Formats: sequence, structure tokens, C-alpha cells
Amino acid sequence: MNLLIDEWIPVRQLSGGGAEKITLQELLCGEKRWEICLPRDDMELAALQLLICITQVMITPETPEILKHRIAKHLDSKDFEAAIRPFENWFRLDHSEYPFMQVKGVSASKITPMDKLMAGLTGATSCCFVNEPNLADKLCAGCTSIALFNQATCTPGFGGGFKEPLRGGTPITTLVQGKHLRQTIWLNVLNNSEIIKFMPWHHSSNRQLPTWMEPLQPGIIPAQKIGLARGLFWQPAHVELLPPVEADSFCTCCGNHTSRVYTGFKTAKFSSYSVQDTWPHPHSPQTTELKKDSSIESKFISFNLTAPAWTQLTRFVVQLLPQVKKEGYEPAAVVVQSKKLYGQQAHKLHLLVGGYVRKKASIVNRRHEIFTLNHGWDRHTKAITDIVALGIAYKAAITGALYFFCKPPKDKKNKNNNLKGLGEKIGLPKVAEIQFYRRSEPTIENTLACIDFVNPEPELTKMRGELKHIAEMLFDESVHPYRNDPELLRTLATARKVLRKHLRNIEPQQDKGGDNGTTETS
Repeated sequence: MNLLIDEWIPVRQLSGGGAEKITLQELLCGEKRWEICLPRDDMELAALQLLICITQVMITPETPEILKHRIAKHLDSKDFEAAIRPFENWFRLDHSEYPFMQVKGVSASKITPMDKLMAGLTGATSCCFVNEPNLADKLCAGCTSIALFNQATCTPGFGGGFKEPLRGGTPITTLVQGKHLRQTIWLNVLNNSEIIKFMPWHHSSNRQLPTWMEPLQPGIIPAQKIGLARGLFWQPAHVELLPPVEADSFCTCCGNHTSRVYTGFKTAKFSSYSVQDTWPHPHSPQTTELKKDSSIESKFISFNLTAPAWTQLTRFVVQLLPQVKKEGYEPAAVVVQSKKLYGQQAHKLHLLVGGYVRKKASIVNRRHEIFTLNHGWDRHTKAITDIVALGIAYKAAITGALYFFCKPPKDKKNKNNNLKGLGEKIGLPKVAEIQFYRRSEPTIENTLACIDFVNPEPELTKMRGELKHIAEMLFDESVHPYRNDPELLRTLATARKVLRKHLRNIEPQQDKGGDNGTTETS
């Protein structure tokens, strides 16, 4: 199966209809509007990334003008056929010498079932994914290719002894979403001038072969020696699929009819190499830190176990240079490019955010969200920072008051004034934090989508009112079971005063010229 010419892309038309499979040429050269159709959001995101990476490697636009033409109009079939010619052997899943994202001749004592190739499908934590039973029993070539790519680039890998992907175990992916699949792909393909900015060594490395055609060698590999194609399709493990089984069947993942299914693979550890420094993957935001020796250390951003994606939105879209003892951040290169592509004629930004959450070596959750940022987001990033800071401040207000209720500070001078606390074992602040995030998310998302970035105060005022109401309601709900406890009455009254004080501190300081008064809290 060749990803460049065969039908493998699981889609359905935006205008309606059932699921089907199309070729890359139909997608890029046709006028029909499609969306990816798979039963899991992470597999849909992986399929989108795979399509973006293939298109990026094969058909890199030279200039922003050419890229804008590609976004607006479908590709000519002759141009497509010419573009794939140099890569005809790169993307064959069953190639006799260079199978896609695999290594021939893997020596393994046992066969691994296909469910190990799909992140979070097996193990004690799989219940949180709400998976269909037998989802990976018999995979078609298309779903197998998507799972291979996702395992190698977006997940913690196969466990102890295996190297993690080039971006680390659970990187956050941020992409720009268009009106339909073809447009989304081109919105996330970098033009040549943009590649040079984030990869100055591009010209000297753009002829490198992917890891399945030129295997990784033991030793230290400088990130500055890794080319674009090699980095986008980096495979850190030795994996080899078993030959497909002939069967008149249906794929247990996408549900489409297939005549050949994959049921297992072999894998082996390969850890005798290390990558020096951070390779600047164009689909993920990074944090940056300026060291005392003036060097900059970068790492890719991951999801927090409980905090939603909006708490890190500033890192996704705002560029901040690092300072000593203060973190900087760098949005994904595709988001940076989108700021420049259309200038003041740009429409709203629809930001697609996805990734996994892990606890130690286990994946415990997956995230897949879309944020809409109103027109002007690229020129008024302070308002975005203020929205995020406000949300975090109101969260800190409710949790701070409940921490006081559970463990009030001691009065060392007069022990008779000491208040009795509820105790920390009940975990009241943590429960309230989770509930605040859940209830406040629609408010945050609506503010981002509707705010007038030139005059943000009216929408910020509305947002403050809604978040304040949520905080007060959560406090009352949290302390309700204890309101008649005589030993806790004084503590409850004082904790309520603490909440009101925190909420007043978040309000705009009128005596300072009407500034919005937002302060970022940790």
C-alpha cells in the first residue's frame, strides 16, 4: 500500500454522506470538501498530522504567495504527479526493503498485538478512553499507517528501554484549522522562507532520507543536523509489521471494507543514540529558558493532569523572549506563520489543540479541543494574556479560600484565637479546582471568540462577572455540608471573607486610571 497513490484516507463529505476512503490526489486536487472520519479524536489528529507532513515534504511552497494560492485553490493534477515522483518509494507500507516507518528484519521473541500500536488502548488506564471493544483487532493499511505514525511521533513509546519521540513523550500539537480538510492541510504547511527561520540549516539537510530508508546510527545526533523530512517522520523504535492477512473483511477501526488486514507486529529496543538539543518541530509550542551562560534551553509543552488547555493558551499563540529566571515561550511555527500570512485581512483563528496526558509512563487521558480567537488576535496578544490570567486568578481565589477553610493559619501570639480547620484529607480545594475548570470553560472560550481586541474591556467585564459567580457558587456548594458545625462556624465566616478579599483584588483598580487590574497568579 502506497500512501501517495492508494485509497487510504478515511473521510466523509462535509455536505453529508457516509464514510469512505480517498487518495491523496483526490484530496489535494479535487474540489469536494472533506473531513477526516475515524472513531477516536487522537487518530483523527494523527491522520491530519500525517497528511500535513507528507504534503510538507513533497510540495513545499517557495513563497507565502504560492502558499496562499494553494490554500485558496485545489492543486493541479499534473503538479501533483510531478511532486510525488521523487518520493514514490518513501511511503509504501509493504515495501520489500524500506517499509514506511519500519525496520526490516526485527528480531523479537514474541508477536505484539495491534492494540499496542494504538495509544492508551490497553492497560489499567484504558477505561478513561471509552474505547470500542476490539478496536485494533484487524486494521486496514490506512489505519495501520496512521497508528504507526502516531506511536512514533506523539506518544510515550512502548515503555521502559524504548526511546521517546523527538518532541518527548506527550507533546501538545497546535494546528490551524480551515473550513475543510484540504484547506487545513495547506494552512499548516510552511513555505520555504518560514522553514529557514526556524531551521537555519534547512538547505544543508533537505536531502536527508527518513529513518526507515537511512536507519539511525549509535552515537550523539545534534538536532541541528536533522532535516525537515527526517524530523517530521522520526521513528525512535525498531518496528516491523507482520505480513497482512488476506481477508474479505472490515477494518475494526475505520469500519471500511478491506481485503488485507494487519494483526500484529514485532518490535525491539534501540536506545544507543541520543539527540543533542531540541529539534524545532513546527507543530508544537515550546517553553524557552535563558541560562546564565546565555544559552537557551527549549522543551515542548505538555498537558497538565487537571488543568484544561486554555490555561496554556498564552504559550500557544504569544511569543515571549526568555529572560534569566523567567520563562519564555515560542508558539508552533505553523501558528507563527498564520500571523503573517494574511496580515490585517486575517479572519478568526480556529486553533486545533490535541495531545495526551500521562502519569509517569502511563497515558491517563487524551485532549482534543478547538479554540476560536476573534479577528485581531495576532495584534492584541496582551488581551489573550489577560483572559488567561483572569481565569487563573478566579481559580486561585476559590481554592485559596477553601485551603484556608481546611487549614487556617495558626496565631502564634494568641493560641485562643486559633481557628479549627476542616482538615486537608478531604481534598476540598482540589475538587473545587476541577469543578471550576469544568464550569468556566464555556465562559473562557466564548470570551476568546467574541471579544473585540481593540476594545476588550466590555467583554472582560462580562467575563469577570460570570467567573465571580462561579467562584461564589462553588464556595457555597463546597462548605454547605459543614455550615451547621459549631466548631467550624468562625472558620467558615473567615474563609468567606478571604474569598471576598481575593475577588476584590481581581477587580479593576479604578484609582489607577481604569486599568483592567488583571494579575497573573500561579
